[in-house]
Amino acid sequence: MATTVANMLTWVGYRLDETIEASSEPSQSECIQWINEVCEELLTVCVTTGSEMARSAGAITTVDGTASYATWDDLTTVADTFFAPVVRYNENGESYSGWIEETTQRIPIKYADIGEWTDQNPSAEGKPTKFITNPSVSTINLFPTPDDEYEVQIPFYTYHTILTLTTETVPYFRVFDNVILESVVMRAQNRNEYDLAFELKWFSYIRSQAKKIIYLRRNQSTRIFV
Repeated sequence: MATTVANMLTWVGYRLDETIEASSEPSQSECIQWINEVCEELLTVCVTTGSEMARSAGAITTVDGTASYATWDDLTTVADTFFAPVVRYNENGESYSGWIEETTQRIPIKYADIGEWTDQNPSAEGKPTKFITNPSVSTINLFPTPDDEYEVQIPFYTYHTILTLTTETVPYFRVFDNVILESVVMRAQNRNEYDLAFELKWFSYIRSQAKKIIYLRRNQSTRIFV
């Protein structure tokens, strides 16, 4: 069962012995804002730890002679979805962040530095080996420029949807529900005083708890104790 914003507000209310509503202290809008702040920090932790959480994937069917794409095949906009690339490694330790889907194999493509794109031969065409997001992250640019129709798959970390309504679903599939709950309660209990030390501790708490959960979800190697 997915956790809704309403569920989270109810749990926060239990902890504070307060019904969270428009005129309560803290108010419903304040708590929803704090939930969003926690989710933003959780996204950063997911990216820096290489977690599978917050990942999505985009598909681009290339057009011969076209290098730049502002939308994925499902017509969602790159600028609204692409937060950071997912970096993967092959058996040789070489990094890649996407692939060209073929019938019997996947051809890796690399997420490149914008300098590599700037230095490329602008007239070169072929099967793409690299891609970048432009400085405003509004397009995916493939190079060399595709010379045919290719199916490009790019996994990435996506922005979480900013929550505004109580009916909306809290992101991350319940994995971080307790981190979000405890963080919002901490924020509510300290809402009337600004303390830089508390701010630092608050973010530190979110990061440390999230990292513990991410670690536990990973494939643990077998160890023998003697």
